[in-house]
Amino acid sequence: MNIVEQMRLFMEPRSVALVGLTRSTGLGGWNVLEYLLGYGYKGKIFPVNPSAENILGVQCYRSVAEIPENVDLAVILTPAHKVKQLVTECTAKGIKALAVVAQGMADGDSTGAKLQQEIVRLAHVGGARVIGPNTFGVGNAFVRFNSAFTFMDMHEIPLGVICQTGLFMSGLPDFPMVGKGIDLGNMSDIDFSDGLQYFEDDPNIKVIFLYIEGMKDGKRFMQVARRVSRKKPIIAIKGGRSEVAAEATMSHSGSLAGTDATYDAAFKQCGVLRVSGTEDFQDLGRAFLNLPLMKGRNVGIITITGGGGILAAEALARHNLRLANLSTDSLSRLHDLAPKWHRFNNPADIWPPTMIAGNPLWEVLNTTIDTFLRDDNVDGLFVIMPGIPSEAIGFYSPLLGPFRNISNFDKPAVLWCYGTEAIDTASLFEREGRILYYPTMDRAANVLSRLNDYYKIQERDND
Repeated sequence: MNIVEQMRLFMEPRSVALVGLTRSTGLGGWNVLEYLLGYGYKGKIFPVNPSAENILGVQCYRSVAEIPENVDLAVILTPAHKVKQLVTECTAKGIKALAVVAQGMADGDSTGAKLQQEIVRLAHVGGARVIGPNTFGVGNAFVRFNSAFTFMDMHEIPLGVICQTGLFMSGLPDFPMVGKGIDLGNMSDIDFSDGLQYFEDDPNIKVIFLYIEGMKDGKRFMQVARRVSRKKPIIAIKGGRSEVAAEATMSHSGSLAGTDATYDAAFKQCGVLRVSGTEDFQDLGRAFLNLPLMKGRNVGIITITGGGGILAAEALARHNLRLANLSTDSLSRLHDLAPKWHRFNNPADIWPPTMIAGNPLWEVLNTTIDTFLRDDNVDGLFVIMPGIPSEAIGFYSPLLGPFRNISNFDKPAVLWCYGTEAIDTASLFEREGRILYYPTMDRAANVLSRLNDYYKIQERDND
């Protein structure tokens, strides 16, 4: 059985044994069976609890050996001191995938670390692999499965997460994370390289997120990540950058953090896009799922406020992007809209052509967007618009047409809105066209920059 086939037992189980399942239900019950039934998981579920005949109407078994059918995955939910014996029972039953939830092994003391090593040894002797311990296990929205002992809000989005914390299995405030997720926990056995190989040719997954506290086999990771990054963007946070954080990783997952410079160099060599925190995770996740890549670093700014254009240009410079030099044809087309005194260039301030020259705002916006996107010198678009009061949306509805036009071009467009109605207005424009709103100019500029970084990674590997 190759690693992808092995990972399918974890990620796409046809049957699961919940070993040591609690009889408690409801709020605070932490009952995996209760959540699985709620998700609508269609596979077979075998609760194992010697003290219960059934839980939530599902027949229980006194031991793993009593289960009358083959089982793809066992989720071991008992305290750490019981896990060793249960691993032996599971492998004797022929179960090849084990998710171990218990804490207090390598994330604890030296005794716990030795127990963890023994558990993995016994699993391997029995032909099984282990995710965890100290893990939520796995989630797969596409088959309505999640082994976590707390409820997970899953969505069928083409995003795969491999992490060493349940945080990213739960998602971020404005961004659901789990299309498919793997919480490695202490990473005693299954590691990042294994997860990457599973996601590599997975048709459900378009973007891969990593949260890394430590690494077992850096050389293998680099080999796998370099290959996978040619096909799909890999975005990574490395936890434990500071000395204090590095100490915290030992108590959280028992991982050795490694030097920050080493990880930085490794990520660059294998085409992994490193980010600094959850804000970047969320921003880039939305971008790579919804926008085309940016093939150069020349950006056009379209703004309804001159000062906003200046600030946006400075944001671009901070992220090593450039203002695009418009072609002669583009300048001529824009000049026809503007007052004679107005330098209608890049950044393009659309207010004077509207208020002074008397052109309809929607017409100026449409012509400017179309001109910028047709110009071969422009690789991406940065648009600045005011928030529109809800009572005035109807008056401004002709503005939606220009944003729909963006979808006709293979260039990314980002939006920053200002004013008290900014978020509602941005949502309206996002729904109409292939453009994404970001709450700060720097976040918008960073997204364009990283879309180009990944384009260059693909170009480099295709040379």
